Amino acid sequence: MTSWGLTSALNDISDLWQEELNEDKTHYRVDGEWREISYIEEIVKIKGQDDLILKIGSTHRGPLISSEVLSGASVLFGGKIPSLKTEQFLSFGWSYIQAPGDR
Repeated sequence: MTSWGLTSALNDISDLWQEELNEDKTHYRVDGEWREISYIEEIVKIKGQDDLILKIGSTHRGPLISSEVLSGASVLFGGKIPSLKTEQFLSFGWSYIQAPGDR
């Protein structure tokens, strides 16, 4: 009897888009037009400290992440992420493959 398995297929399941934001970071440019960034606030409870309030922006492609934050998240991408000379903002999207039973 022979069998085999695959633990990690190392699939590319995420995409990053460099976004051009206006000065006050309320809009981003797509195909020559400005679109509004949607923002939500998340409250993070920290024991023994004041709540941490995070304001998270999102484009139609996914949440916005600054290049500064992203540089510390290389584990998500399986390697070192180069540091940039100026801070950039990127939309981050995960791909999703629908399983036959998920309909």
